[in-house]
Amino acid sequence: MEDDSPDPQSSKRLSESVTSSTSPSFWSELKRRKVMRVGITYAVVAWIAIQVSATVFPQLGIPDWAARLVTLVLLIGFPIALIITWAFELTPDGIKTTKHAREERGGSPVSKKQQRKRNWMTIGFAAAVPTVIFGALALIFFFRSNRDASDPSSLASGPMSPELVEFDKSIAVLPLTNMSPDPDNAFFADGVHEEILTNLAKIRKLLVIGRTSTLQYRDTVKPLKQIGSELGVKYLLEGSVQRAGDQVRVTVQLIETESEGHIWAESYTHKLDDFFAIISSISKEISGELQTVLSPEEIAEIERRPTQNQEAYDLYLKGLQADFGSPEALTLFEQAVELDPDFYEAWHRLLVDGAIAFRHNQRSDQTLLAKTRYALSQVKRTAPHPSVYFHDEAILAYNERNDMEGSIRLLLKAAQDPDNYDAQATLAWRYMEMGKMAEALPFLEAAIRGDPLDFPIIFRIVSCYQRLGMWEKGRAQIQRNLERRPDLIFLGPVLASLNYLQAGDRDAYIEALKSLRGRDEGNSHIEAVVATVSRDLSRALELVDDSPVQNTYDLGFTSSFDFQFSVRSRESMKALIWFELGNREQWQIAAEKAKVGFKDIVAMDPIADPDFWSNLAICHALTGERDLMEKAISEVRAKTSSANWQYRRGDLTEMHIAICYLVLGDNDKAIETLEAASKMDGPIFLNRELDLWFIFDRLRGDPRFDALLEV
Repeated sequence: MEDDSPDPQSSKRLSESVTSSTSPSFWSELKRRKVMRVGITYAVVAWIAIQVSATVFPQLGIPDWAARLVTLVLLIGFPIALIITWAFELTPDGIKTTKHAREERGGSPVSKKQQRKRNWMTIGFAAAVPTVIFGALALIFFFRSNRDASDPSSLASGPMSPELVEFDKSIAVLPLTNMSPDPDNAFFADGVHEEILTNLAKIRKLLVIGRTSTLQYRDTVKPLKQIGSELGVKYLLEGSVQRAGDQVRVTVQLIETESEGHIWAESYTHKLDDFFAIISSISKEISGELQTVLSPEEIAEIERRPTQNQEAYDLYLKGLQADFGSPEALTLFEQAVELDPDFYEAWHRLLVDGAIAFRHNQRSDQTLLAKTRYALSQVKRTAPHPSVYFHDEAILAYNERNDMEGSIRLLLKAAQDPDNYDAQATLAWRYMEMGKMAEALPFLEAAIRGDPLDFPIIFRIVSCYQRLGMWEKGRAQIQRNLERRPDLIFLGPVLASLNYLQAGDRDAYIEALKSLRGRDEGNSHIEAVVATVSRDLSRALELVDDSPVQNTYDLGFTSSFDFQFSVRSRESMKALIWFELGNREQWQIAAEKAKVGFKDIVAMDPIADPDFWSNLAICHALTGERDLMEKAISEVRAKTSSANWQYRRGDLTEMHIAICYLVLGDNDKAIETLEAASKMDGPIFLNRELDLWFIFDRLRGDPRFDALLEV
């Protein structure tokens, strides 16, 4: 009898065959679970989000690192999204793990309606994840950035300070010699010098000394080793420029300062309209010789051409040679942008020169203001990086509206670019004007390292050290500069002033100033200070009267770069000296002359510096116009109650007001005013200034005044 029972081995093979044919492959399972679809959708949406963050974040003032963080989080989110898609499925009862969904389904097919729903939900999930990540981070960074910028308390510390990188390599580019047959082409040699400096400064691992310091060595006969020592650099670049017709030849040589040995030399000849290729070649060659590896971003910046129009570039260079903010400079920059509307550097200088000229003209030239505002719009359009736009907008905010806090907010955004040294230096000065010395100091220290012989920076950093009570650091800074350049005679009074402000020894201060007489090449300022502080007022009157300057002459007795007590205008100082000498006719004549200038300024400029008003108040007191004096004092105090002026002009103007009451014979009111000034947070060392100024001598002997001298 034949056995009809199935063969066990055959059944096993059949079972294995069925199992093999019904078990999906890994690839088909990826497709079934929509993992591939999620991956592709996520990648596309994430790429769009990364591009948007890289483009938009800088425009919103969000720091650059935020865009990099968005990229990192989106990359981390990619495998997470794939894992979630693999592990979970959408069912009619909601989202369940794939294992449980398959067990509940029991192999029954999914309906087409449910399949379509799953497809759309999968795509929506894949698109939503990177979108939510991007949106959440963007909102967090945006509101955090604006909160920091709008919170006045945040201005006290700021979000950042410059990182003082230790440079292994440092270089100074000396002014290039003009070898052109036409001496009028000297401007072009200066332009090549400027471009080489600018390009080398883009190499982040190389310390490049600024133009202000290097220009002091034009036509010098000093040994190269000495120049390197004075500038504190290991390498110097020197050379020449020859321009003839449409050809330009640039010859340069790289020198090691200690040995004065030539490391590299090259001569380049190009057509004039391609001379920027010379500049980029020089920068790359120097980088190679100094074994400094350039990043792709640095290479792109070095190879960037400011303009394609040579005539526009020539006009721009001539504008740089003209007096800063002069009508000539503004005209040349305007002509440059007419030829090339995309010439950022020319728009930048048109804005900066125009803004400062507008303020110096008492903010009365509305045509100039309109041109400057338009230049800002073009800077925004053409700027190679958003940080330079924020810097330029800050300059306009300060000079047009005296918007100190608004200017600082913009500069904080600009200074987040570690290569924007101009923004960092400007931010330091704005901080100082707000009394934020500790915040200003790191920026000043970074600035002076890159431009060690820039006189304004030297003055500012010494003043900052003084206000922070860091006397030895201030003294060391001055001594360091004097060791490098003994011929910097202006540092003598600065050192004498620092020693006086710390110790208060007036006689020693006078002797120190006397030792400097005759070293200022005809400048009568030191002579005038010595005579006035020594109470030789007749001699002081002669020296002040010799000054060729009228309404902008400030006579102060200490050197603290806009942070010392002073009286504006030559005529005001003469009036006070005549008052002290008791000559009523002469003091009233001088006061009337000074009054005209101050009235014109405050009439033209509604937001003029409060000390124009306080100097006007002194003039009214000297001419016996008490009502007008009190009106001017009200204007002063209304202005100095603003945060824009409170620190930098509060104590100064109160000292002027005290002089008003002294002139009127109201000594009690004068002392009360000085007592109030002594309690203000301001930059003036009030006790030292009271001891120097002759006008306050009539208060000596009053215990209240004597106490102020001892503070």
